Amino acid sequence: MVFAATLFVSCSDDDNDNDVEEPLDQSELILGEWNYISQTLNGEDIEFNDECQKENEYQIYTSDGVYHQTEFENITGNGCEQVASTVGTWSIEDSILNLNIGSDPEDHSALTILELSENTLKYQIKIDYDNDGVLDDYIGILSRRN
Repeated sequence: MVFAATLFVSCSDDDNDNDVEEPLDQSELILGEWNYISQTLNGEDIEFNDECQKENEYQIYTSDGVYHQTEFENITGNGCEQVASTVGTWSIEDSILNLNIGSDPEDHSALTILELSENTLKYQIKIDYDNDGVLDDYIGILSRRN
């Protein structure tokens, strides 16, 4: 009878080991819609040009590798207006998020993923943000859109 109880406990432990879920990989975690919540340039927080950008701009990553981004501004003072919509493709390899929005090599961006969880996407990219001829260190932080 003691042997049967030990065997049962032993089998029970093995069953629990099989129930452990594998963590999602980055290509699965990124799927969905993301809103910008903050951004930094060369280590300094930078404000969005207006609340329309912060509240309405979003990125969408779909399971078929399609990337969408919308941009909004309050140009006329009459509320938020969509000023741009970008569609392209995306892929992730070794924590590098590759975005392609055209066939020209300049239409490719490689973003380093600093953090990616169920709720947060944080990436870094070297770009000439202020058009002064010097590459800047830009970090974008996004939150999963509900």
